[in-house]
Amino acid sequence: MIRILIVDDIASTRDNLQKLLSFEEDIEVAGTAGDGRQGLEEAHRVRPDIVLTDVNMPNMDGIQLTERLAAELPASPVIIMSVQGERDYLRRAMQAGAREYLIKPFSHDELVAAIRRVHQLEQKKGTAGRTPGEPDVARKSAPGDVIVLFSGKGGVGKTLLATNLAVALANETKARVALADLNLQFGDVGVMLALDHSRSITDVVDAGDGLDAELLNEILATGPGGVRVLLAPISPELADLVNTEHVRTVIGELRKNYDYVVVDTACHLAEFNLEVIEQAQRILVVTALTIPAIKDAKLSLKVLESLNVDSASILLVVNRSDGHSDFNRESIEQTLRHTVAAQVPHEPRIVGDAVTHGAPFVTLHPESEITRVVRDLAGQIGREHPVAVGAPGPPGPEKQRRRRGLFGR
Repeated sequence: MIRILIVDDIASTRDNLQKLLSFEEDIEVAGTAGDGRQGLEEAHRVRPDIVLTDVNMPNMDGIQLTERLAAELPASPVIIMSVQGERDYLRRAMQAGAREYLIKPFSHDELVAAIRRVHQLEQKKGTAGRTPGEPDVARKSAPGDVIVLFSGKGGVGKTLLATNLAVALANETKARVALADLNLQFGDVGVMLALDHSRSITDVVDAGDGLDAELLNEILATGPGGVRVLLAPISPELADLVNTEHVRTVIGELRKNYDYVVVDTACHLAEFNLEVIEQAQRILVVTALTIPAIKDAKLSLKVLESLNVDSASILLVVNRSDGHSDFNRESIEQTLRHTVAAQVPHEPRIVGDAVTHGAPFVTLHPESEITRVVRDLAGQIGREHPVAVGAPGPPGPEKQRRRRGLFGR
């Protein structure tokens, strides 16, 4: 039984929530309170499994209550409720320690799903220190390969390539493949694959030190071809909650359990992007046949060189390639001083169909030329099996100095 404490300064709201939850056999309301101060006292008295609280209340608001509960009753996680106009509270709420943020008006199903999700996460955290049963994801003896897709410019089709490459890798190599969306503010991997966004990388933040293979397996969505997907936060405000240590931890855990970890990144050189680049065995620099895109690809290659990334690990991919452009393969290679590993043809009808249906073109249009190129790229990566650099960990002094130099300009 999941015991709930409801904290809201409007009596009718408390009554309505009680009525909604009364239909659930596994949920009971253990108590109610009319403001944050009463809520804190009641929480100490009834020790609920979950505290469901509003934001704007007299005496002590929901954010302050959440902070106090996180410090005094960490075993009673908080779900915060707020109206649509208070969406700016979301980041503050999560930073205070809230596990979920429900925007009013929400449905009965949304409320119950959030309660069960938070309760399940707390149970998993509680068993993290004990010897768990065999998780659904079997651990591997050697860490998997990290494949990062990076571009200095948005709009070149990087996310589309990341999703299709991940599915193609799973189909071509029959290996375990994970796909991580590290475009934390505006990631579109979930949209491209039409995935349920109920779990995301913010659940990794909530898990803290309790993240293990079993919990991660529950956070990951399942995409086409059995690809497991770590989605970006559902709202841009939540991106600030994810730091470099979280990224290091989750990529390390993914490498333990999957043969390939495909990572879609944002176009800026944030600290967590540098972290995942330093863990990568393959870096795909994606560009297109435009002067700005080629210019940014050249800058990206220079940055990777400054990070002492082995040029042999970098694959240059030219997207939307056609015979009508002023650029050809030779001119691009001469300009960028790097061999083009793949030229992905410009097929707007096929790509548009895939995006509209939320499905990869490698499965919707298996006989197309664009699919053949992506499959060949996946096959190339699969055949090479580059040697893993070892389990991830904090960067050594050399990498720390290198990072400071990059951002110290």
